[in-house]
Amino acid sequence: MITEHQEVARYRVAERVRVAEARARRQEVREALKVDRVSAPRHGLAAALRRLADRLEPQPMNRRPGLSVVRSQAR
Repeated sequence: MITEHQEVARYRVAERVRVAEARARRQEVREALKVDRVSAPRHGLAAALRRLADRLEPQPMNRRPGLSVVRSQAR
């Protein structure tokens, strides 16, 4: 018969093994996707063009009330 301490230890080890296997599977999927990806230069170019377009777009100006609003309400 196993003690409670041994049962907890077994559970923890099993959980760690399960997490490590899941991590390994995810890493394999990522590596497989990297091998299949041949359009990396295009992806980089698209990101650069998006950043440039964001910079060139007119940005909305924040119109914050100045001190005159605070002074007129304080009277």
